[in-house]
Amino acid sequence: MTRERLTILCLGAVVALSALGCQRIVDVSGTVRVDGKPARGLVVIFDPDEKDAPRGVAQTTADGGYRLRRLGPGSMTGVPAGRYTVKVMPDMDDPGAPQIPASYFRSSGLTHDVGRSSPDTYDIEISTK
Repeated sequence: MTRERLTILCLGAVVALSALGCQRIVDVSGTVRVDGKPARGLVVIFDPDEKDAPRGVAQTTADGGYRLRRLGPGSMTGVPAGRYTVKVMPDMDDPGAPQIPASYFRSSGLTHDVGRSSPDTYDIEISTK
């Protein structure tokens, strides 16, 4: 075996092994509506079912839109593909944030499988009634 082929083989093995640790990052966005109206000033949290995956967090804008950023070094856009529990709460620093039932933060029952499509859209409807 020539030295060149051996080098290529070794590089291929390194790339294959390093790919095993990589996670597919998916851009997740959506709109939050409270009683049918777009809601600004809410914090959207995606808690991963996978223990070592980072949490995704976003704040809704005036049109109710949000785009997740993963927590951790660099605070980059998107989260790893996987199953998430979704929670929503008012931003305590935003006096215009709508009041929503605490159940949307404690045990919302909302879940989302990130990665079925890319980019991934997840709209949230909240009822205060």
